[in-house]
Amino acid sequence: FPRYQIGESLLPSTVHGIRALLGVDEELHAAGFVKKRGGTFRWGSSTEPWSFDFALSEKFAGPTSFAYQVERMKFDQMLLDNARRKGVVVRERCSVRDVVEENGRVSGVRFEDENGAAREVSSRFVVDASGNQSRLYGRVGGRRRYSDFFQNIALYGYFEGGKRPAAPNSGNITCVAFDAGWYWYIP
Repeated sequence: FPRYQIGESLLPSTVHGIRALLGVDEELHAAGFVKKRGGTFRWGSSTEPWSFDFALSEKFAGPTSFAYQVERMKFDQMLLDNARRKGVVVRERCSVRDVVEENGRVSGVRFEDENGAAREVSSRFVVDASGNQSRLYGRVGGRRRYSDFFQNIALYGYFEGGKRPAAPNSGNITCVAFDAGWYWYIP
């Protein structure tokens, strides 16, 4: 950690709600991430792009009418370091091998520590944020069923010299649909 992850396009409720609860205001503002005031789409029956602005919503108008496009390595490290400062026990270079169940609920995990030793830890809450590598899903959710309709593939890349909308929308995410699919363009 930090580990590479594709970037993330945050929303105002994340930036102005959760970051305040976590106490990462100053760090997030100082990180230099691209400011996003809304989004631009070319979607549906019209070929003309259209934009929305977070400030048009009564809930987001004013000082909370923006979000950020974040570099995940930098953003994730910021959140992890903040958790440590707040007293969270952080274990890195460990692999969850199984879940611990008590009275019909998940109450902890069995893991291999950074030295290869088997360990077990229990907690009031267990959150599996491992995505497709989920250790919990098979135990508590059953078998995954994928939609026949959404048989998708995702590709990504980085480009230098890409064009952006004019200010103040230069940090907007741009989403475009076309016959064979769609793409997101995130500055």
